[in-house]
Amino acid sequence: MADTGSVSVLDIYDSELEKILAVTALLRERGATKQHNYEAFQREIEGRFADIGFRVEVNWYTFGYEGTPGEVDGSAMPEITITGRILPEAFDRDRQVHEVTRNVLGIPGQEGVIKTDPETLKRFLGEQGAGHGHAH
Repeated sequence: MADTGSVSVLDIYDSELEKILAVTALLRERGATKQHNYEAFQREIEGRFADIGFRVEVNWYTFGYEGTPGEVDGSAMPEITITGRILPEAFDRDRQVHEVTRNVLGIPGQEGVIKTDPETLKRFLGEQGAGHGHAH
């Protein structure tokens, strides 16, 4: 895995998720419509993710007829793993809260708040006390 400094690849903003899904959909469509030179297609995959700020690792898997081991010409399928950012930056939790409360993903019924289930809230308050959230 590539070095991403202190940035976790799991820390992805909602707005970035939209871009990742759009690139993935485009690549899936391109992969389904024609045969590829796998090296060229891998460069395209890496380039499209780099354009939106991410480094990726591409592993190719081949398969045979009816799930049997082996390789059928043109049967390779890429597995794409995001391994880091092109320009590592600290994850801005305030930005993520802003994006979630503004519902940038357009999830119906999810505008305006970040919902916490009652048990999680109860555990948090039990650990932190019922005060204003930080110790003196």
